[in-house]
Amino acid sequence: MKFSAAILCLVAFLLFPALPAAHAFQKEAGPVKECTECHSLSKEEAAKILGGMVDNVVAVVPGPFPGTWEVDVEKGGKKVPLYLDYSRKYLFNGQVIRMSDMENLTGVRYTDLNRVDVSMIPLDDAIVYGNPRAKHKVIVFDDPDCPWCKKLHGEIKQVVARDPEVAFFVRVYARTNNPKTVKKALSIVCGKTEAAKLLDDAFAGKKLPPATCKTNAVEETARLAAKLGIRGTPAMVLPDGRVISGYMKADALIALLRNPK
Repeated sequence: MKFSAAILCLVAFLLFPALPAAHAFQKEAGPVKECTECHSLSKEEAAKILGGMVDNVVAVVPGPFPGTWEVDVEKGGKKVPLYLDYSRKYLFNGQVIRMSDMENLTGVRYTDLNRVDVSMIPLDDAIVYGNPRAKHKVIVFDDPDCPWCKKLHGEIKQVVARDPEVAFFVRVYARTNNPKTVKKALSIVCGKTEAAKLLDDAFAGKKLPPATCKTNAVEETARLAAKLGIRGTPAMVLPDGRVISGYMKADALIALLRNPK
């Protein structure tokens, strides 16, 4: 006698009722334990496992998905999250995306691990957009010849117009040390009270006047960017020290400042 697929599914459902949510396997009988009750990993153990692959193990915390540890390591001056399974035989190095909201958990953790000390960034030669006394101060590293800096610049102006509690302190430099870009950056910095207009003109493709002062501000900004590990432009340093690289729309930037993680 033949059974339809629907009947077979019903029989299977009745014979094998829904099981509780899966947990890590445990040897002893009794109540289900939390994973960390049966599994542990110290920084020293992680360092021994990873060996020469990393410079240092910064921290070990439960991973973003079951059966794993997140091992935060330092390599080449940057801190990076890696993932090691409980068997200690498999290492995952990549982006973990939470499907429910498509948030890049690895990216968020990377940004959190690589916060910088905002107090070490001088703002004397910065170009200010917004109220200098605003509650939220964002430091921007810009290159006047960078196309994505130009796009972000428009969003920055929108943020300032919409939220008086946000101000941007822009430091300009030549990311690749291009002589033409250096001259533009010097012209902008030497503009003093006209610096904001000169930066606007640079992004608009207008010709800038020659620099009228002698200053090391552009070189100092380049050295500072290198010291902070900033390798590309634009780059924003948020009030809490997180460094955000690349272009971001005004809405996303406002949300980031109002709801820090």
